[in-house]
Amino acid sequence: MTYLGVAATVLGAGLAAGLSAWAMRRVVRFEALRHHHEIGSAVFLQLGVIYAVLLAFVFNEVWSEYNTAANAIDQECGSLHGASILASALPAETGTPTELAIRKYLRTVIESEWPAMERRQASPQARQDFEAIWQGIADRDVSKGMDDPTRSQLMAQLSNAHQWRETRLFQMTLHVPGLMWVLLIGLGVILIAFLLCFGIVYVGSQIMFTATFAASIALVLVLVHCLDFPFEGALRLPPTDFQATLQKVAADQGGVHATSGQ
Repeated sequence: MTYLGVAATVLGAGLAAGLSAWAMRRVVRFEALRHHHEIGSAVFLQLGVIYAVLLAFVFNEVWSEYNTAANAIDQECGSLHGASILASALPAETGTPTELAIRKYLRTVIESEWPAMERRQASPQARQDFEAIWQGIADRDVSKGMDDPTRSQLMAQLSNAHQWRETRLFQMTLHVPGLMWVLLIGLGVILIAFLLCFGIVYVGSQIMFTATFAASIALVLVLVHCLDFPFEGALRLPPTDFQATLQKVAADQGGVHATSGQ
């Protein structure tokens, strides 16, 4: 959901609730509404507490998952950069193919996988490019300039990168269950309906209160939805870390080549 969609949803919910309050006061007399005010307000407060606890729980969960996705991106990029630094310390005929493979993977994630993640899909090409890095190191002969400790460190960095890549892809598809959304939206509608039935003397005040309450609930629910899917919508995580890592890897490789040339 884009920022325009967020604004339209929030404003639409507030407008619909305000019009409903106005229509209710046109149809039902104030005296009839006032008779339900005392008991209705007590029930409203109890339901409001239940709704607040439920909403806080869901928001905390989606915010935690959103941060997990962001952390997975950072850790994956850090591991890949670490592998690139180790490869750059090797002789050119051994380290350069690894660096080039890492650069290719980073570029594929940026150009191919990130747009696919907005559709909650992974990129097969990115997976193949990552496996190519792994296979290139695993098949490298010790006699060709890569000793066992260096290979072990590279494999450890790639193992970490793979773990965080899987976490990133898992967070892409993880979402709040549909039944939970039914409960959140249903309770929100019930609370708004209680406001419509309250006997407030001034019609304008009731319209304003109801519209504000509905818009606030809609805003929080939309925020939960945006956080629930961290790679799409207005709050989607950008590939900034991958772009920065690609630049670092390219700079490291260029610096090593320049030093070797001297």
